[in-house]
Amino acid sequence: MDSAISGLSVESLNHGCTELPVNAKFETTLPFDFKYIETTVYNLAESDDSLGRNVKEALQVIEETYKEYGFNSIALSFNGGKDCTVLLHLVAAVMSRLGYEKELIRTVFVTYPNPFPHVDAFVKVCIQRYKLQCVYLPGPMKQALQHYLDMSEPKPKAIFVGIRRTDPYAEKLTHFDKTDEGWPDFMRVHPVIDWNYNDIWEFLLRLGIPYCSLYDEGYTSLGSMENTYPNPDLLDKTKPSGYKHACKLENELHERDGRVGSSKK
Repeated sequence: MDSAISGLSVESLNHGCTELPVNAKFETTLPFDFKYIETTVYNLAESDDSLGRNVKEALQVIEETYKEYGFNSIALSFNGGKDCTVLLHLVAAVMSRLGYEKELIRTVFVTYPNPFPHVDAFVKVCIQRYKLQCVYLPGPMKQALQHYLDMSEPKPKAIFVGIRRTDPYAEKLTHFDKTDEGWPDFMRVHPVIDWNYNDIWEFLLRLGIPYCSLYDEGYTSLGSMENTYPNPDLLDKTKPSGYKHACKLENELHERDGRVGSSKK
């Protein structure tokens, strides 16, 4: 493992999961090999199972977005959560396939007040690993996104978002949806909209992709330290943290049972 990022303790760094194995190729703070990501993700897309079909569809949506809008007119919304980590890995695979593997990924991170240090550390290491050109902006979301569009050159015409069908207000979304009236104007692209909770975890664990260590401690949906707690469905006093791993959640409709007064992932 590479040395700690300056200014952060070893304990606060999230180089991957703390209980489950991570692919040795990803145990680094150096930039990931996008060609390796491309090979493994596109191979998974050929699997004859539900995850393989979902991966193939997501890759097609991302490829279509790049062909429609062009690399310089696309950004990605990233907050360190499990869903946008999956999305980021998929985008890296497509960038390699389309010849953009040496480019930086334009990324916007709309931040919470009082964030978890685990999330902050994980985002920082993802900036290095995935070569993100990441802009941090404080919420609320609408004002932050408008600020991002206003400050960006060229202005993004499309933004990848890691939302899924079971998320709040996502029931009627498709792969491509313009923002609602009154919101900043861009195309919202949702490559994993039809994935379920188990798909997200199967993708991360099957490929050994690093993710924020809070999920190892029973958190299933991440917000700020003021409104986020381990999921009560995962309570298990035999575990060191007192909770089972997030991937053990049986009812995905309870994914946000550890969140108080917030709908963001």
